[in-house]
Amino acid sequence: MKNKTLTQTCLTILLAFSLALVSCDKEEIEIDEVAEMIEEVREATRAFKSHDAALEAGWDTDLSGCVVHPTEGGMGHHFGRLEFLDGRVNHLEPQVLLFADDGSGNMEFLGVEYIVPFEIHSEDAAPPVLFEQEFHQNHEQQFWALHVWTEKENPKGMFYDWNPNVGCN
Repeated sequence: MKNKTLTQTCLTILLAFSLALVSCDKEEIEIDEVAEMIEEVREATRAFKSHDAALEAGWDTDLSGCVVHPTEGGMGHHFGRLEFLDGRVNHLEPQVLLFADDGSGNMEFLGVEYIVPFEIHSEDAAPPVLFEQEFHQNHEQQFWALHVWTEKENPKGMFYDWNPNVGCN
């Protein structure tokens, strides 16, 4: 009887420990999945460090000119691939590539932006999600948006809209 109770106690402790490990592992797996997806985006956009290559590949419409905020930093130019503005949310098919003048007349690749128009995904609906990040609403432009600073370090975070390291010269 004593051995049976000891065995049950040991099994209960082992089960509790296993469940704790599984929940920790799930969080780590989710973080690893996001990191892997970001790396896939970097690989898929590697050729676009050349602005000319991005233009040739279809990101050829400057949707904004150079965008800068007086205190938050900048976003740079938003070069869109218009056929991707169809509501898709695929990490390997960003609607926008972000570029800024590097100070010597060349365009520096900064990152990507994902856009879903309100006419496709209502502003009253739950936000789209990518990289475990909710898109935010841009009412002025009538779309959902998510910036991802894959190339230019952003001290405010990879998914923060404005980057203090980006300006419009």
